[in-house]
Amino acid sequence: MVNKFIIRAFLTFFILLLCNLYRAQEHGSSRATSAKEASETDMSKSEENKKKLEPQLDIWEELRNLRDLVLEQAVDLRLLSAKLAESDMSKVAFSTSLLLTSEGFTYYPEFTTLVYKNVFTNIGNHYSPVTGYFTAPVRGVYYFRFTGQLAFNDDTIRLRLVKNEDPIVLSGDRVSEFDREDNVSNGAVLHLEINDVVAIQLGGYVWDDNYHRTTFSGFLLFAL
Repeated sequence: MVNKFIIRAFLTFFILLLCNLYRAQEHGSSRATSAKEASETDMSKSEENKKKLEPQLDIWEELRNLRDLVLEQAVDLRLLSAKLAESDMSKVAFSTSLLLTSEGFTYYPEFTTLVYKNVFTNIGNHYSPVTGYFTAPVRGVYYFRFTGQLAFNDDTIRLRLVKNEDPIVLSGDRVSEFDREDNVSNGAVLHLEINDVVAIQLGGYVWDDNYHRTTFSGFLLFAL
């Protein structure tokens, strides 16, 4: 009787032990499955987030490429603008005569700047018909030439080319009883810096009329 009780108790204990082991295994399996599922869920979410981030990363990459392109084009534009400005500055030429209309004498007892009013050409607008000065826009080598006439007068004509008020070349003559009309001319090639000024000064008489006999011209040979 006692042995049957012990055997029954042992069997019951063994069955309970097996049940507990099974439950533990099932729980462990469930936990493993849950962990696996959680891991798979995390991986799925990670993949999903990655897929969501990929378009954003592509957009940022495109924006960076666009920024680099804009910066490159801005540099190219500045270089092109500088070249165009340099090209425009190298186009310098002017040609003038003394009187705008009519005819007559101009007289200065001492050397005084002549203001040539009639402008044939003024490319770059660096000659001023208000002051009579040409202002160098660029550092370079320039050529200047002037002419003058004296007629119907027994006096003297003296014209000189000045750079920054310093005399460079002069030409003059005096009317005589055997030569009632005289013409003078001269010219020079000058090395000018930016904002150097060149003009013609008169000491004495000069004549001009509709034939434009008294002139002042110049142009840039090449920039330095």
